[in-house]
Amino acid sequence: MKTVFAKAPLRLGLAGGGTDLEPYWKEYGGVVLSGTIDQYAYCKVEPYDDWVFKSVDLDLEERFEFLNFKNYDESGSLKLLINAYKHIVKDYSHRTPVKITTYVEAPPGSGLGSSSALVVALISAISEYYNMPRDEYEIAKMAVTIEREICDLPGGLQDQYSAAFGGFNYIEFLQDGRTIVNPLRLNYKTQNMLELNTVLYYVGCPRKDERVIEATSDNLKGNTKTLEATHMIKESCIEFKRSLLVGDVKKIASLMNRYWLHKLQTSDKVGSPELLDTYEYVIANGATAAKISGAGGGGHLILFTDFEQRHKLISALNKRDTGRIVPFKFVKHGVDVWRT
Repeated sequence: MKTVFAKAPLRLGLAGGGTDLEPYWKEYGGVVLSGTIDQYAYCKVEPYDDWVFKSVDLDLEERFEFLNFKNYDESGSLKLLINAYKHIVKDYSHRTPVKITTYVEAPPGSGLGSSSALVVALISAISEYYNMPRDEYEIAKMAVTIEREICDLPGGLQDQYSAAFGGFNYIEFLQDGRTIVNPLRLNYKTQNMLELNTVLYYVGCPRKDERVIEATSDNLKGNTKTLEATHMIKESCIEFKRSLLVGDVKKIASLMNRYWLHKLQTSDKVGSPELLDTYEYVIANGATAAKISGAGGGGHLILFTDFEQRHKLISALNKRDTGRIVPFKFVKHGVDVWRT
């Protein structure tokens, strides 16, 4: 059999983050808006003598002469890879040994949806290798099952659909469990201005998902302050979509700041000292708005600035001892898969 490659894009969470957590969308329905960028999770599947699972970026590898398909791995650093493979091929009768190698261009907990993009790449590559075609919705839904149910990893639903579909998407999570992906066709001028006005900054200190996401989810089950803040996040996301479609850049900056203030109210674990210090620094040095991409606690900040202030902001960030600027471009495509 031929070798198969897949790559799935990471994403910037622009608005609505937190409304895709189950305690919220199941009760009220959620909406998020995200855009995929030119950073990727990669997967390679090739024929091999044994079953081998290897993560290049984590420098981890596990090898099995015989693989138990009856049970999922409950622990282990590569359980995401191993369980994804087991789940995808569990009903396939001709399971020949393979070597699966992955590489992700952002660390876990970066707030760019890297883990979900990895699972989307895994599903796409393994399905192609064994000739089991799946569309974007099927891939995203399976990724949710693998992450949330099989591997018991906390989190929302947006990352899997962002990686599978790609581009700018307004994603609705309905109370009955359905997910609707609405691709946004942005004017090229709007996308150019969005890239020109946005600086992506890696603060570092990747968050511990279990602390930030689970704390927010728990708060959504009865904390009035968290619920009210999340309602406002949802409303801001709807306004963000409208502003993005008409190219209202000033309104976008205002909505980003509003989002950040409400996000801080969802859990005291969202605004780590590093994030709060960086936020104050960038606002004082040329940013008109800033918000976290992802759950919070660490990872990447999305900074918004004016054309005249962009150089000042970048120069100021380059003087800091911690963190780094991450160059990026928005991309329109979702997961790609090919054979060699």
